[in-house]
This record gives sequence, structure tokens and C-alpha cells, in this order.
Amino acid sequence: MGIHEIYQPATTLSVAKVFQFEAILALSQGTKWRLDGLMAAASITGLKIQVPAQPGWSDQFTHAFQDFGPSSDLGAARAYMAHVDLLKLAVANRYSSTFIMEDDIDWDVRIRQQMRGVASGIQELSRKKWSLSVSSKKSESRSPYGDNWDVLWLGHCSDPPKAECELEIVSYADDTVVPWDKYRGIDPHMKEVLKEGTRSVHRTCSAICSFAYAVSAKGARKVLDIAMTGRDGAFDLMLHFACNDGRLDCISVNPELFDPYKPPGGQISEVAALDNEKENGKVESFGQGISNEMGSTDNILESARCKALWDTTCLGG
Repeated sequence: MGIHEIYQPATTLSVAKVFQFEAILALSQGTKWRLDGLMAAASITGLKIQVPAQPGWSDQFTHAFQDFGPSSDLGAARAYMAHVDLLKLAVANRYSSTFIMEDDIDWDVRIRQQMRGVASGIQELSRKKWSLSVSSKKSESRSPYGDNWDVLWLGHCSDPPKAECELEIVSYADDTVVPWDKYRGIDPHMKEVLKEGTRSVHRTCSAICSFAYAVSAKGARKVLDIAMTGRDGAFDLMLHFACNDGRLDCISVNPELFDPYKPPGGQISEVAALDNEKENGKVESFGQGISNEMGSTDNILESARCKALWDTTCLGG
């Protein structure tokens, strides 16, 4: 199957059952506008999201973690620790699968329809044994995604399939994909390797940004083990390198299904906010009043946040 060959997803998968992860966890510092929008979007799309309380890390502890090696920036270090904390929670609770997202993330109101295509695509990858090296046996998993993967990368900064990944790609028509002239991603090659109106499922090639991702039970343990070595920089870079060098079996979806919502006045990520808060109080002033004014989300045709809060769409770009 070449990059431009279109696979026909199975229609037997129930839309109601395809967003099946045992736990959906949000990484959050408790910022009100983020959580209000997140929970509103979750409500209209039927997602049950847990927001575990984050530990109150002291500056001394954070600085010690920075010295340990993963990241020198305060915000990135705390974000790294927050991801690790959620992975520990997933392992401790023995979740069969866990979906982790940042709390400013947005998605399409048709996310369940989209995930049916993803599930069917992953099953096709497993059937053809193109991208999955961990097992040659038919999966007995009850999950629509099977269990022959460690990380399912659904929200990133773009990960267009490269030529060397050609035999590991399933592409399919999807009328919820943003038109290419509206797509915003850090890698411009997406438009060159995929036909407009198609989405792809493939072995991860060069994903970056850990906006939203799922881990299987074994994947959570493996990611946690790798994360605790303190190598490879920020958390998303750690995932990037571990997926690329084969320490993790990772699958990406392109274009991505989850992207950050940008409030009016500009986007401040949790990492950037943490880096700025002690210097100028920007987090508090930024958060005041913005919940009443609509922002935008790149690459999402029918934003769940904007539908829930303002009953309209808010495609960026």
C-alpha cells in the first residue's frame, strides 16, 4: 500500500464504543479557563475526564529535578514531572489503557466518528504486520485499538509520514479533516504526502509535542522506565527519541485529532506560564476575563470547546 492508496475503514465498529480507554486523565495546574473549556467540551462529546491533583512540588525539589537532567527550564521540568505523575497513577491503578491530555486541548465534536477510522486503521496495521514488531499473533484485546502498541500519539505538532515509512501507512478518506490551505503544523510536508481529505495511521516517524497521547498498560510502564532515566530533554522529546529508536512501539495519527485551544490575545502554554508566573504574574492577569471571549483552535473544523461555550466553530489560521 502506497502513501496515496486509500483504505476503506470498517463500518462495523460502533461510534459509541470507539473512544475506549480505561482512564482519560488531564494534566492540569487548575487554571480555571482551561478546565472550564475542557469540561464543557468533554460534556458535549461524552468523554469522562479525570483531573488528578498535581503534587505541590517545592522549588527545591523542582531545582533538584532540573539538575537531574531532563530539562533545564522551570516550566518544562514541572511539566515533565506532571506527566510522570500521571503515568505512575496509570501503572498503580493497572489501567489497561490511559489517555493523557493537557488541559487546554480541543477536539472535534465528531471525535467518536474520527476514532472509528483510527481504530479501523490500527487494526489494519496489525493485520498486515507492517508497523508492529512486538507481536505477530492476532490480538485478543477487547479494545478497538488492540494492544500491540505502547504509545498512540493523537495530539502533536504534526508527524507527516516519510518515504521510509511508506509500507507502514494506512490512509483513509475523512470528511472531518481540515482543508490543506487551513492546516497549520510545524512540518510543511504533510500536504505533500497525503491527499486532501484523508487521514493516516502509521508508525510514528518524527512526532513532537505531547498534547494528547494514549499509553497501553505495558506502554505506561515502559514510558515511565525511560522517563526516569532523565535523558533526552523535555518530555515530548523523550517520547520522540524513544519512538524513533524503537524503545517504544508508537503509532501516530495525521493530521492530529487534538490541538491546543488559543484564547483571545494569544496562547500561553502551561510550560510558558510556569516559566513566567514568578517574574510578572502573567498567568493571573492573562486568565482574568478571557473565559467570556472566544479564541480559536488550529486544525479542528468543529471545535468542541467553541461549540459548548459559544455554539459556533472557531477554526484558527
